[in-house]
Amino acid sequence: MTWIASSPDARREQFGRFLLGTGNIGGLAATTGRGIGLSDDEGLDLIDRALTEGAKIIDTSDIYAGGNSERVVGTWHQAHPKSGALIQTKTGVTADGPNLAPERVRQQLQRSVAVLGRVDLYLAHAVDPNTSWSDSLPVFSAAVESGRIHAYGLSNVDEAALSSALETADRLGLVRPELVQNAYSLIVRDDDRSVLPLVEAEGLAYTPYSPLANGILAGRYSNGEQPAKGTRASSSPRAPGLLANPAVISQVRKFDQLAAEREVSSAGLALAWVTHHPLLTAPIIGISNASQWQGVREALQIDWTAELAERINEIFPAN
Repeated sequence: MTWIASSPDARREQFGRFLLGTGNIGGLAATTGRGIGLSDDEGLDLIDRALTEGAKIIDTSDIYAGGNSERVVGTWHQAHPKSGALIQTKTGVTADGPNLAPERVRQQLQRSVAVLGRVDLYLAHAVDPNTSWSDSLPVFSAAVESGRIHAYGLSNVDEAALSSALETADRLGLVRPELVQNAYSLIVRDDDRSVLPLVEAEGLAYTPYSPLANGILAGRYSNGEQPAKGTRASSSPRAPGLLANPAVISQVRKFDQLAAEREVSSAGLALAWVTHHPLLTAPIIGISNASQWQGVREALQIDWTAELAERINEIFPAN
């Protein structure tokens, strides 16, 4: 039983050019407070705008903004029941660490369906070292078989965890996970030699998050600037190390120069790279203000060539 299209081109058509990330509605991802990200009304307007710009899937999680993100997405869905947009949410990240205990996954899916109105795609948000795939995957598989969700996937998985999950599903006769959601960008390319070849071989969808590396690829920090409180980079565990790495900043400056040469923003060029990557299905893009739509539009309209791809890859070689 599969829902996600079998060919890369068909998957891109199915998912759209990008997914809307809503972790900043009511606060940044995995925070419990409000006031850092977008208000409810701003979040509702964001979803409307994203669909007009070409998004087909709204991505959220039961932990984003302490559940506020799901609530706002649910409010939007209630007001637009026939929009055709797909709703994707995740579970498994908690304040006490990863938790994919079977009963918890069942309860959280029930809660998410109640809050969102429905769940089309459901992801394990993290690998739980205390729960085996043979315990957790049957819950996701049963949700597909019952028709409660269309498909499920895994987020923040390395090659070993993904291989183990696929082997477990096959051995137990379960519906397989069909999509992977990992951090991936020109700077963060850990999956190049591990997860992505497996994704390609198994015909899985791959929807990278943080395609701008928490704003580092948006031209914000290439001259020694430090992230302001409340920005994605200020809350990212990986960003401080990247910003403190002279080699990375040198690469970013060269990339900024290439973007200027092409008369596009750095954000637009970075998004164009992930959008045109042959092994990626569609990036997850979070928008905090209206000006950031410029980068999205540039990414979708840029004259993409093999020569441009090569110049970018010379700046940021594959791992």
